[in-house]
Amino acid sequence: MALFRWVLLLIGVLVIAAVFAYSRGWLRFDRFFRMPSKLQQRKQEPLLDEAIEADAAAAKELAEPVKPEASAPKLSDDSMVVTVRIMPQPGTQFPAEQLILALRAAHLQHGRYGIFHCLAEDDSSRARYSVASLVEPGSFDLSKLKESKYKGISVFMVLPAPEDGVVLFDDMLRTARAVAKEVDGHLLDEQGGALSVQRERYMREEVIDFLRRHQRSASHFAG
Repeated sequence: MALFRWVLLLIGVLVIAAVFAYSRGWLRFDRFFRMPSKLQQRKQEPLLDEAIEADAAAAKELAEPVKPEASAPKLSDDSMVVTVRIMPQPGTQFPAEQLILALRAAHLQHGRYGIFHCLAEDDSSRARYSVASLVEPGSFDLSKLKESKYKGISVFMVLPAPEDGVVLFDDMLRTARAVAKEVDGHLLDEQGGALSVQRERYMREEVIDFLRRHQRSASHFAG
């Protein structure tokens, strides 16, 4: 019985000593329950290997070569520009979404200056002919397809070209007809007149005549 009293007395002394030490700041119980700082930091911050992978992916993306953007053919003093227009029905405008879908369906690609181009198969940076809006600056804003409308578009090519100009002219007209059909538009010449069969033949003869004169001129300077 006396031994039991001594044990209780010892426990009481230890408790009083612990309370006194805690009140003085000599003893901190939270040290036994707090997560180690390094492990806590590892849980809160991104893992090092994930950060390294992200940096490597960004570096790889920046290192990839940028594909050349197609541009319209350059004009010179002896160039010939051949143009046809596609206009909507009277009193209407082309909805942007419908028009862009028609241009893409005709294998035209949005490129430099914000206009569409028919790209050469052997050189994706060269435009065979291009399509622009009739409203300055002639570009198509692809970020506003839902609300935008267009009063008309111009399809044009520049001669001389690295390919047969007559074949290029015929292909441009086929594309213009296909787009006009998709958007319920009608074809006009560069002066705003109806593109009748007779007018188309006359334009084709103009292309042939220009190419002949250009070839003679090139042969003269070469000689």
